[in-house]
Amino acid sequence: MASNYTEVFQDPSAVEKYAERTYAPGTFSSIVSGRQAGWLRGFVPNAFPLAPVHHDFACGTGRVSRMLSGLVSVSHGYDTSEAMLQKGRELGTPGHAHLVRPGLAVPETDPVRPALVTAFRFVLNVDLHLRDQLMDFASMALPDADAGLLLVENHGNASSLRHLRKTFGRLDASTWFQELSHEEMRDLFDRHGFDLVGMQGFTLFTQGCYRNPWGPGAKAADNLLASPLSKWASDVVYIARRR
Repeated sequence: MASNYTEVFQDPSAVEKYAERTYAPGTFSSIVSGRQAGWLRGFVPNAFPLAPVHHDFACGTGRVSRMLSGLVSVSHGYDTSEAMLQKGRELGTPGHAHLVRPGLAVPETDPVRPALVTAFRFVLNVDLHLRDQLMDFASMALPDADAGLLLVENHGNASSLRHLRKTFGRLDASTWFQELSHEEMRDLFDRHGFDLVGMQGFTLFTQGCYRNPWGPGAKAADNLLASPLSKWASDVVYIARRR
């Protein structure tokens, strides 16, 4: 985990690389993102009879808001990087982008609609203090159990093949290689008054497994097994509700 993670994406060149290379068509990240989009587009209409207000914490380029286009009443994205928000505008991200100072994001709530709070590719890359900032934000948007849902991605589940690669010293190249366990995530939710009500996995395999000659087999296995074996997925989204 980089100690200056929140500063990295102030640089437009880093943002461009992230948006155009990391999520280029056919890359591991874009394939996983496509699975997430498909799941979200089925999950949200079933979970919310009334289209919710979407709050995307550390929204980056607005990838999650684009996934949810047409399924929410409005999306609000909050980020500390103007370069990220600008790239999001270039990509046609719907809704409202809010440039915020660290720790000062306040959700734009709607008293007559439920809320959906998302935080993707965030908790793994930051320290506990910043994770607590996310949960404080979610608590403001979701004051009680009927207010809506919180979705948090962990793209380094410690109960997965990612952990085995770490154990045997074969890591995917990553400046911020880190892991979080289900227990650590439950503790984070519990300390802030949230209950874990579900989880959804999107890939059992790591980026290295998607490279030839293993790529086709890994993709096929993930398409079939990542959801039923969510507990062991290397990328998992947790569903939480305010207690």
